[in-house]
Amino acid sequence: MLETVSALFVDADRKVLLGLRATWKRAWPGHWDAIGGRVEPGEALEQTLLRECREEVGLVPTRYELVLSEAERFPERNGAALHHIYVVSAWEGGTGSNLVDEHDEIRWFGLDEMAALPKLTIPDLITLVQAALARG
Repeated sequence: MLETVSALFVDADRKVLLGLRATWKRAWPGHWDAIGGRVEPGEALEQTLLRECREEVGLVPTRYELVLSEAERFPERNGAALHHIYVVSAWEGGTGSNLVDEHDEIRWFGLDEMAALPKLTIPDLITLVQAALARG
């Protein structure tokens, strides 16, 4: 089964970095999503996290926590997959840049701004961030 790893970068102001999935993407086109991608054969989840973040936005997570592993909610539309989501609270590399064509844009959002987004891949992303912030 396909596995993916995603990172929710959360800065000191409690803003979250999200990418707007390109309209050409098969799964979730035009939706805001965490940064990440597919786990390669033989690759550990943490290796995927570091690789995908570096490739997509030029950031290298240094402190992170796995907050959710969940099956794809719409396998009939997007294919069967297991998604692993990390909250990243420290990293190297600045504030991030859109380095690939997989996102039409990347942007930092406050939690209230995230809640107002009309198209979010996983509605629970805000709850996951809030829970991680509460744990410190």
